[in-house]
Amino acid sequence: MSQKANSSKSAPWFREPWFWMVMSPLILVVIVSFVLVSIAVRHGDDVVSDTYYKDSRLYHYSAEQDQRAKDLNLAGMILFSPQDQSVSLDLRGELSTYPASLVLILSHPVEADLDERIVLEEISAGRYRGQVAAPLQHRWYLQVTPEVDAEGAQTPEWRLKGEINFNIGNGVPLKPAEQ
Repeated sequence: MSQKANSSKSAPWFREPWFWMVMSPLILVVIVSFVLVSIAVRHGDDVVSDTYYKDSRLYHYSAEQDQRAKDLNLAGMILFSPQDQSVSLDLRGELSTYPASLVLILSHPVEADLDERIVLEEISAGRYRGQVAAPLQHRWYLQVTPEVDAEGAQTPEWRLKGEINFNIGNGVPLKPAEQ
């Protein structure tokens, strides 16, 4: 009888197969959830600008800058040199005097941390040159404006825009944005 009593005695809860059949999917879901949340927190996208309110307010200035560039018949050709990480710009248009320096803004489509502001110095009438620190690969949005004060209190008179994919080529034309 003592053998029957021992065989009818149940095993500890962690040795029961039904416990593991019920709990293993739940435990797996909790572990996967923690992994996915940690990945999302560490590698979140910068698709939406943090200054969306300011950007939307400045839209009217943007339209005026584009129209001013059209009125001046401004256009340019920008060429990147991956060997020495330099950029050159040929600017043409109906400007009475060319600015001494221009600002090139390289905007990465996804990672805002990779955006770069480059000052292009005039080397001759309508020709500008600068150095790039960003990696010259994949796709970037380009914007060229005349340089204004460092505090950003003034708005540039005009701007030219473009888009480049370094997988396709190293040069791209710049023109005013279409409205």
